[in-house]
Amino acid sequence: MTQAQNADQLLNITVRELNTDPVHLQPMANSFIDQWVRALGSGNLVFDDISDELEQLKKALATGKNLQIAESLHSLAKLTRKSLDGAEDGVKDKLQELADTLDSISTGLGRKGK
Repeated sequence: MTQAQNADQLLNITVRELNTDPVHLQPMANSFIDQWVRALGSGNLVFDDISDELEQLKKALATGKNLQIAESLHSLAKLTRKSLDGAEDGVKDKLQELADTLDSISTGLGRKGK
């Protein structure tokens, strides 16, 4: 399986799981985040920014502070939307759904506004 196929499969799993019940992902969050960091690779500025923010999310999850987690999720949503410009047509809808879901979860954790 190619890196693009792995990333697409991971995107499908992420959207499905976040829409199902994001709370059950917390015990395996570090592993899940590490999979994303590997799938994104390096060398693309937007992907590097997303990888950095994923590492921040791991730290926020370790603290257990909802507002810190919410802010990180919101940052990931913004970065995901930024990646839409270079995305292939088949992936754009999934990325938009992911960004919207991340924002919804961040709001549910107490983040105010958009």
